[in-house]
Amino acid sequence: MRPANQQSSEARPLHKGDYRVSKMGYEFDMNSDKWKLNSDVTFKLDAFKVLEPKTRKGFRFALCRYAEELSARTTEVIAVYFKEYMRVTGETSVSVIGLTNYRATLKGDTESHLGALRSFLYAWHEWQFPGISDSVVDYLESLTLKGFVKGKAVSGRCPHAGAYTPLEQAALMEWISGAFSKGTISLIQYALFLTLMFTGRRAVQIRALTIGDIEVRQSNDKTQYFLHVPRVKQHGNEFREEFRTISIIHDLYLILKNQADASVRRVEEKLGQKLSEQDKSRLPLFLHSKTVEQLSTVKRMRLEQESKQDYLFMTAAECSDEIRRVSVANQAISERTGEFINITSRRFRYTKGTNFSRRGVQGIVLAEALDHSDKQHIGVYAENTVETAVAIDEIMAPFLVQLAQAFQGELIDSERDAIRGADPRSRVRNNRENAVGSCGTSDFCASGFRACYTCMSFQPWRDGPHKEVRDDLIEERRHQREIGVSEFVIQSSDRLLLAVEQVILMCDASQGELIHE
Repeated sequence: MRPANQQSSEARPLHKGDYRVSKMGYEFDMNSDKWKLNSDVTFKLDAFKVLEPKTRKGFRFALCRYAEELSARTTEVIAVYFKEYMRVTGETSVSVIGLTNYRATLKGDTESHLGALRSFLYAWHEWQFPGISDSVVDYLESLTLKGFVKGKAVSGRCPHAGAYTPLEQAALMEWISGAFSKGTISLIQYALFLTLMFTGRRAVQIRALTIGDIEVRQSNDKTQYFLHVPRVKQHGNEFREEFRTISIIHDLYLILKNQADASVRRVEEKLGQKLSEQDKSRLPLFLHSKTVEQLSTVKRMRLEQESKQDYLFMTAAECSDEIRRVSVANQAISERTGEFINITSRRFRYTKGTNFSRRGVQGIVLAEALDHSDKQHIGVYAENTVETAVAIDEIMAPFLVQLAQAFQGELIDSERDAIRGADPRSRVRNNRENAVGSCGTSDFCASGFRACYTCMSFQPWRDGPHKEVRDDLIEERRHQREIGVSEFVIQSSDRLLLAVEQVILMCDASQGELIHE
């Protein structure tokens, strides 16, 4: 069975025996009318033969990519909803009229069907497979639909296509950081992901960055970091003609600086000589691999840069493929759906706008933050999610644990089973100085014991006093509410609460199994 990361979802011509690998590692022929994506999910695609050719081709490619990046069940559900759309409307393509008629048949919570389908159609369009027009996307963006709601504490808008919740953002960050540390994803993939997530800019803007667009400013004892982001979609603008400067955090700066250094090294190694500072500043932050391999001399490179505006810059196809590899590897789970989180650059823009909106940023200020020339379309990117700003509570936490999967470590019976069991320094103690588990790494960490519960290197003990951690955390949150601390601050410990609760449930289940042995 081929590793999943060796598969490609590029829209190459259909041919017999085009084998891909599902998220669960099952090989399937994308041209077959029967896909087996895991041990439980097998479904047929023969009903989609009636689609008009362009739509049929785009649908199969998009559904295949879903199968590679998301769970088998999610992929099957999309096939079911799309078949439902065809059945109730009689449509053989995706059109505004067809979607309007489909929505009219959905009542109450069944609007979530269109919500899930909308996410798929957005992705289909974003991946540039044939069959989805701009007018369809514009129509879908204008809709307000009822989402998949599990309770007030986690309700929001569409969990498939809309903004990420704070818990989903935390889950993605924890997963991507761990994946980069383990070498599951590359530096370029990590840098692309974090830049899209933290800036909320379009992928085309990120691809257009040069090393010289990264700026460090020193003033007195303060150091600030900035990114000069090229603007796009402004009428009459040339490539990299207009910029908007945004502030970035130190962590993102370090990742981009490492990516810049890697790009310089790659070009210098190919040319066999060092570059001047001016040449370095003109280099794209994200390089086009094939063009780099064709480099011969610095003089020739400069001539090409003068004559071709986008010379050496990563192409849209290469950028999409890098993001696809991240999506295929992704293991972050949504607390709203219990499924792998769907990753698209569009959702990062929604999230950026929604995060600003939650903090009271509105109007032209919000438009500028999202790089819009006016405030006409900012409502598309800023969901009114008042309810999602409410932190979860101790009553809701046990219910969400099974969905959020916040704990990333390994539960062990006792200290003697720990990776560093013989090292007393590996013990992790809570606020009451009681040991709750062991640290499985010797790397330096100054985050404090509470961060351990969401760390993949943490090995909690089965009989550890984890309930003390939970009780102290809940009491701290109650005190914060009493003194008027912002819900956004309280909400920052949501994922920690879920992780501690998950460890407690795992310990209880483990002890129950021992009793019955």
